[in-house]
Amino acid sequence: MIPEELTKDLELLNKRGYQFEVKEEKNLIYIIFKDFPLPQGLYNIEKTSLLIFTTPHYPNAGFDMFWVDENLKLKNGNIPKQAEAIELHYGMKRRRFSYHPYNAKPWNPSDDNVVTHVEYVNQRLRNAD
Repeated sequence: MIPEELTKDLELLNKRGYQFEVKEEKNLIYIIFKDFPLPQGLYNIEKTSLLIFTTPHYPNAGFDMFWVDENLKLKNGNIPKQAEAIELHYGMKRRRFSYHPYNAKPWNPSDDNVVTHVEYVNQRLRNAD
């Protein structure tokens, strides 16, 4: 069951123009963004599918890494740092960005939510390293 808090937070992303679908499988809640825009001129593609997931315990259970289309690379053809792994999630091979924004400051459900996590994702993608 999708927590009410997550539904409310996702409405904020929707108002910001993000297109996504929410799927439940086993004990995970997948949020799959279609045509997630990438920073201009940094990658070999302009948009990607973005996948993040949490559990029904959201907001106490937060987010961590994120996954994009398998073919996403830097404009120069290199693979971004900490994005070497390809994993199968929700029926599709995806490139995992092993990006842990909450190592320095642990996930705090009073401050962190799906909106702030998407901001972290955007920040990481702007690094383009």
